[in-house]
Amino acid sequence: MMDPTSQLRARLMPILQRWEQELRRDNPNLTTNIYDWPVGELTTWQGHDIGIDCLFKNVAPEWPDNVALSVSLKHLDKSPSLHSADVVWGHPSGYVEASLLPTSVEFSPNHLAKVIEGLPELFTALKQAIRRGRPVA
Repeated sequence: MMDPTSQLRARLMPILQRWEQELRRDNPNLTTNIYDWPVGELTTWQGHDIGIDCLFKNVAPEWPDNVALSVSLKHLDKSPSLHSADVVWGHPSGYVEASLLPTSVEFSPNHLAKVIEGLPELFTALKQAIRRGRPVA
């Protein structure tokens, strides 16, 4: 059986690649980037994040210049869990537009399938956030 990161990558990447193409086509004012990287390697976190980051051009200094759809794993070294699946604004806001997980859940094929099923809801929230261009005040 594949490790949690490989399972997440296998299920999520094809969807993110399709969505990134749509975002690029529909939003010439954005720079999009799919990311797939470990986080917290030097801590007890031992996680992994996969998502799409959307960077706005020409943003007022008081507003965040990015919003991302991401799915995060944690504790991959001991008891893997799905930590979050959300759309969140960057610094200085950190405002969460939408989230599929109220709390971390144990990593399992069933929990992963539920997150994958909910992704279209997150993509809708991401597109609404992009249209608005800033977090809800």
